[in-house]
Amino acid sequence: QTTSSALKGAIQLGITHTVGSLSTKPERDVLMQDFYVVESIFFPSEGSNLTPAHHYNDFRFKTYAPVAFRYFRELFGIRPDDYLYSLCSEPLIELSNSGASGSLFYVSSDDEFIIKTVQHKEAEFLQKLLPGYYMNLNQNPRTLLPKFYGLYCVQAGGKNIRIVVMNNLLPRSVKMHLKYDLKGSTYKRRASQKEREKVFPTYKDLDFMQDIPDGLFLDSDMYNALCKTLQRDCLVLQSFKIMDYSLLVAIHNIDLAQREHAMADGTSQTDMRRPAAQKALYSTAMESIQGEARRGGTIETDDQMGGIPARNAKGERLLLYIGIIDVLQSYRFVKKLEHSWKALVHDGDTVSVHRPSFYAERFQRFMCNTAFKKIPCK
Repeated sequence: QTTSSALKGAIQLGITHTVGSLSTKPERDVLMQDFYVVESIFFPSEGSNLTPAHHYNDFRFKTYAPVAFRYFRELFGIRPDDYLYSLCSEPLIELSNSGASGSLFYVSSDDEFIIKTVQHKEAEFLQKLLPGYYMNLNQNPRTLLPKFYGLYCVQAGGKNIRIVVMNNLLPRSVKMHLKYDLKGSTYKRRASQKEREKVFPTYKDLDFMQDIPDGLFLDSDMYNALCKTLQRDCLVLQSFKIMDYSLLVAIHNIDLAQREHAMADGTSQTDMRRPAAQKALYSTAMESIQGEARRGGTIETDDQMGGIPARNAKGERLLLYIGIIDVLQSYRFVKKLEHSWKALVHDGDTVSVHRPSFYAERFQRFMCNTAFKKIPCK
């Protein structure tokens, strides 16, 4: 229940300190023990010889695996001063649309990073994943998996608030017309009434099949690159025994946006303001997928604002913003129980919780057969 402004302030003070103190340590290779280091520093409100005075209650700030996360940030081309500037130079913006998880979300004022509060279990699980995550990113920086840039904990008033810093999938400068959380499962996968009443609801698989029955059409190179990336990412998730993840798909409809502009102006002059480009490497949807589509291919143009160009069945031009989310829900005993009783009551195969390999296969099948399609050759 820490007030939001105090939490935001503590996060910024903590990150400023930890990134600053890290910059005095020389660059070196990441060692196995780096994944298990936790650094802790106390911030009394009156200040200390290491920390500035502040207006909040005393708190302690912990940084997990600082050297390993520095390496991840470097891999994505995020310089320490840029990271600090993005997160700490201006107040963080709280996003109202918290997920089903009840997590708080903040976005940095330049739209580059998302900060999400995570449960103790999820933070622990992320720590366990780090060595494997490191190995995977080294081989494969182009991925739709979340890009984790830091894991921290604010301890205040006997409470631990753990936060993770990640890439922001949805630039606020681009208006999203539709948003889906897809798992490839149909059992109860429809947005609730409460969700539908939101300004920007997140719909689910059954809604997608109803709204976009023909799927989203991609150029064949793009389609192949996307499916290849999903396949590799699912293999990684499966190897970590992770399930219940989703593909977040947000759709910007270019033609609809132009009509909206024209109506707003009463003229057809559209003001397409260029959003600031994302600084981190491989962080836009377009850069995250691999394959022929990427290598100076025919379709890379400047006006895609990081989205993946697509069309709907009406032929309208779309930009897709996608990423795999919710990967820290590990397949634990609870899930196994949940599946066995659901399977007794219903047909087990449509239930969204299943063995990781089954989950991964069903997920890929849905994305590459139902959600995304190749534009049929003329």
